[in-house]
Amino acid sequence: MDRIILEVDDSSAKKWMYASQDKKEHLSKSIGQLIDKSLSASDDDFWEFVNKISEEAKSNGLTEEKLHQLLNEE
Repeated sequence: MDRIILEVDDSSAKKWMYASQDKKEHLSKSIGQLIDKSLSASDDDFWEFVNKISEEAKSNGLTEEKLHQLLNEE
């Protein structure tokens, strides 16, 4: 088994640090499967994923204008 490094927010890092070994093993396996599936997906699967995320963002109130504002904040 190989190790990789993932950057996460502080809250997630703290939760990971205090998680049980069983929980860490379960999450590691799940994350590995997600990475494998995501990186093995065809271009069509990728665009389907992008469209799904876009629709979810819109349903949560994220508009293109709001996105530009967020990206341009300093």
